[in-house]
Amino acid sequence: TSSMRFWVSMPLLALLAAAAAANMNGDYTISNPNTFSKTQYSTDYTTKNAEYFDVYSPPIETRYGEVYWTMMDPVPLPKELVARFANKTMAVIGYEADQVVKTEDGDKSWPIYYSYNHHFEAYLTGAHSELVKVDATKPGHENDWGMNNHGAPAYYIAKSVNDPQPNHHVPTSQFFSEGNGGEYRKSFHGYPAGFAQLIASPTTFNIQPMQIDTHNRFYNGTGFKAGILPKSSGAPPNASYSGLLECPCTTRIHKVINITYVTISSGSCQVPVKNATECWDAAKTVGAPASATQKEVSEANLPSGCSMETSDKGDVTVYFNSLAQAAPCGSNKIQTGTQGTSDGVSLTLHLDGTSEVGNATITITGPNGVWFGVAFNASAMADLPYSIIVDGNGHVTEQKLGDHDPGKTLANSLTVESVTISGSARIVVLSRPFAGASPDYYSFSNDVDSIPFLTAVGSGPAFAYHKSRAAATLTLSSVDSATCICNGGEKGTINGMPFSKTCAPEPVGDLLEQHNPTCTLESYQGGLSCCHHQNVLLDADQEQPEPVDTIHLKFRFWFQEYDDTKPSHQNLIRLYFQTEAYAGEYDVVKCPEGTPAEDCVQEITAHWQVQDMVKPCDVRVSPHCTGDTVGASGINLIYAGGHCHAPSCISLELYDADSGQLLCRQEPVFGNGTEIYNEEGYIAIPPCLWGPEEEGLEKPTFLPWNANLTSIKLNNNTYTHYGEMASWQMRGVVV
Repeated sequence: TSSMRFWVSMPLLALLAAAAAANMNGDYTISNPNTFSKTQYSTDYTTKNAEYFDVYSPPIETRYGEVYWTMMDPVPLPKELVARFANKTMAVIGYEADQVVKTEDGDKSWPIYYSYNHHFEAYLTGAHSELVKVDATKPGHENDWGMNNHGAPAYYIAKSVNDPQPNHHVPTSQFFSEGNGGEYRKSFHGYPAGFAQLIASPTTFNIQPMQIDTHNRFYNGTGFKAGILPKSSGAPPNASYSGLLECPCTTRIHKVINITYVTISSGSCQVPVKNATECWDAAKTVGAPASATQKEVSEANLPSGCSMETSDKGDVTVYFNSLAQAAPCGSNKIQTGTQGTSDGVSLTLHLDGTSEVGNATITITGPNGVWFGVAFNASAMADLPYSIIVDGNGHVTEQKLGDHDPGKTLANSLTVESVTISGSARIVVLSRPFAGASPDYYSFSNDVDSIPFLTAVGSGPAFAYHKSRAAATLTLSSVDSATCICNGGEKGTINGMPFSKTCAPEPVGDLLEQHNPTCTLESYQGGLSCCHHQNVLLDADQEQPEPVDTIHLKFRFWFQEYDDTKPSHQNLIRLYFQTEAYAGEYDVVKCPEGTPAEDCVQEITAHWQVQDMVKPCDVRVSPHCTGDTVGASGINLIYAGGHCHAPSCISLELYDADSGQLLCRQEPVFGNGTEIYNEEGYIAIPPCLWGPEEEGLEKPTFLPWNANLTSIKLNNNTYTHYGEMASWQMRGVVV
């Protein structure tokens, strides 16, 4: 954040008593009112004994067809508010948001059909927190599963810094993203009495919006009229919405597709390598040395297609077997592999499974004089991996890492076979049984053909914050037995940005089974990957209109003072999952011609457990953390907001799959006019809310950690739609 400038504009913030004004955007509704209560739940913040402040984003300046998607400069909160809450806690009980242009007569709401808010990620940071930028294109961060910014090339995580009270239970920052798309202006973002997002010593507002300029500069009439559209737009003629809001991949988009390869030591390849030339190239990508012998054969005792074999002397032979019916990929009792990383650390494994307990020989090479380490079965520190640390003197320890913290030191389970120095490198050879001493340790297995791992190098001899880090995958090959080399799928780039999709297989998600176009680069037609910051969603031969629109996102935060002696509020943790199961988006595929209109409905589903949404790290450190779950049995669900885009959204349903209970059903409310907040075809999504029954709410829903959840999302698929979403953005408390 040090490279950011602070954006200041007056009046930046209005701090007013609740009686001074009503809701900024009018009335709201919820999806699950308690129909048996004598009280009707009120979404009017002025009835909640709350105050509010208004805060504006820096200016968003765009031309027609342009995407604006980047972290904006921080906005400082005014001195009187900062002073009032210095070393105190603010309880944010809800917020409202709008998009406005500033005029001499005050703010003027800007129609959603002029500038479409695809989504936003907003933060309040405190005196002892800062935003940390995460480069999603770097190894280990390729896919945050949409948790933070829908798969953007960079996202931000708030972290505590220089915290004088690190053991305090109140977060040093907060994150706001519920109902955060085209539905954001008229979807309720409030909480029941006694619940809030708590923040210590708030000082700064930050926002990373994604806006798409759909304002037809050549039309001055009432309501919406589409401007020029690329050939790939999925919007039908005379649609009430712009096809640009679905991020079509235009002729300005350039794809580069590469094939990846994986190894397996049992069974056979699902997608085989096609020919010998491809086989030789594929072998190099999975670690075969340049000195490997290449042989074309037609033999029944070798696997069909591409394979490689390592002798007990380390000699490697790569085979391409043209015989279709041949031996399985096999015996994997002894495996070996070596992989280096960009920070100068190398890992070699020799896994011998011929004994009952198995023996893993681990060779780690790194720079002499400073500490270095390897973390197993991890692509990010958020995986909380088992690691081996070698200090600058060659002393070896085992560590269970935390999420961007050192974690805890484990009891030794390793035998040090040798420690040698060769030039500027230290080489450490270790051994241990396959099975870890406890779940905190990584357990090796001959059933695994590749292991993702992290490496890090320090600045000095003692284990501390790393100077550099890297991620890689170690490929294991069988010794004296053929390891198959298989087609592992496509990877590549769109306009130079890495394309990465993780469409989960059944039973988690069904996009792969449905062959949804979003899952592969080759079939990708539109969505976030064609909608990066400053992309122009027009074809190369279409001229972009010159006029620039300038708008601001405006947030109204409603708050109360927090009383720590009672305490007056419970902090709400964030719980998140996608019906599109890690893909971050999906395509609504047009129903076949001739299908009756009422049958043009596409359904996707997802299945997961409550514990899959849990991040057991300290809420003081990051608002993405769940907190200490030791001794807790589950969560009480307080707020559930689905996220989908106009114009095809029909419904989202969340079930307790163990009991069959429908927890939450949300049906979007479609606008039917031209006035602000009621634009035709655009939506609001009333959330589900649980709380005190005397408020007119259903009592909170308890879900144990192992509760199975099912989500069902329905879309109208009369027409094609790109980049649709079906995520659940929820809040709850650990109990």
